[in-house]
Amino acid sequence: MLKVLAAFALLFLLPSCLGLADEARPNGLQNVEVVCVDEDATGYATFQSHNQKVVANDHGIFMSYIRSRNEEYTAQTWRLLRSTDGGSTFSCIYEDTHATNPPVLETDEAGNVYLVRVDFLTGNAYLYRFLVANDFRDPIISEIPRGAAGKYSMMYDPSRRQLYFFAHNGTFHVIGLDGTVKWSCDLLAPGEHAAIMYPLLDLDDEGRLHAAWTTQKHGVYMYWDIHHMMSLDGGQTWRNLDGTPLTLPVVADDTGPAMRITLDDEFDAHTWLSSFLVRAGKVHFLYLAQTQPPRQHYVRYDLASGQRDQHRQPQFRGTEIQLSGLDGFFASDSSQPNTPLYCVMQDQGHLACLASNDNGETWYDHARGEEQLYPSQIGGCREVTADGYIVGSFTRGGEEVYFFKIKASP
Repeated sequence: MLKVLAAFALLFLLPSCLGLADEARPNGLQNVEVVCVDEDATGYATFQSHNQKVVANDHGIFMSYIRSRNEEYTAQTWRLLRSTDGGSTFSCIYEDTHATNPPVLETDEAGNVYLVRVDFLTGNAYLYRFLVANDFRDPIISEIPRGAAGKYSMMYDPSRRQLYFFAHNGTFHVIGLDGTVKWSCDLLAPGEHAAIMYPLLDLDDEGRLHAAWTTQKHGVYMYWDIHHMMSLDGGQTWRNLDGTPLTLPVVADDTGPAMRITLDDEFDAHTWLSSFLVRAGKVHFLYLAQTQPPRQHYVRYDLASGQRDQHRQPQFRGTEIQLSGLDGFFASDSSQPNTPLYCVMQDQGHLACLASNDNGETWYDHARGEEQLYPSQIGGCREVTADGYIVGSFTRGGEEVYFFKIKASP
């Protein structure tokens, strides 16, 4: 039964805000402000960093997560929260229970919020449109046939006025803002060695759609390799960065034609793409290879040449901060390409952030939480908010769900 909680009065109040709000600490680093929004959730509440579960617009900050689940993964209680005070407090504006993982979010120029959750029982996904005109109450729900999978991502295309939904069953869907599925296809197919596991999407400033993914080896627990491809026409046709055309469905693993990001000697270790982002003519990738010793990779490709032009490994660090982990994300202000690029992960249990003023050529320390929270499933909004914050969420200790924000550079 749908449970619309538009009149839900309970606010999740800020239990601890680390540091002085909006002021840099004496060491020059920005504070990481954290808000516990739920003290009794499930361990996979914000799973994972491959999609966007926090968005911000003129009407507030919106955040989705899973609060509880059953052992069969057929009854997960999920929530959509809203903050109208910059993330200090949140209210639950919608709650329901389905066979799903945490919903993915997007927002448009008008401030409408688009949420997709899947249903493992029906095999479909469902788009919820929370409209400004209705004060984000009573969402309009439409079906995305064959969209159900455990991992999925979504992207809003403002120039074409449509949404893209990419699921780890290999399906890809183009959806109008009225909820109509315009087109669906099998975008990827399993390869000889591995099948798609974690799909990611991004859109560059020229309207080109980019897809990236991690694969898992058949028959064993091994994240095998990472790939990328792009589309110039809103997902109808696809190609590699070097211009090589790709035929659908594209074979997902190293036996297929899509550009591989991981190295030749990393097939025997887990490699997991945490995040990627396209900005100002460059494609940025963040992944961990669990070799011995581990390699934390930051990789950048040039869109014009199709070539890798920056690669930092086995460490990704500034002066004091060293980022490392399976989960994290990039953020920037896509409307102003000359502003900094940010990367949020953890540094020895501290939530931390590096920044780059030259689109990934060099990186410097930007923020580090004072307390060791040991965050997991760190994810966030790819866009810096209008009032200048990097915002995201994470799970702590297998039950606590947090929102966080970090002041961006002026």
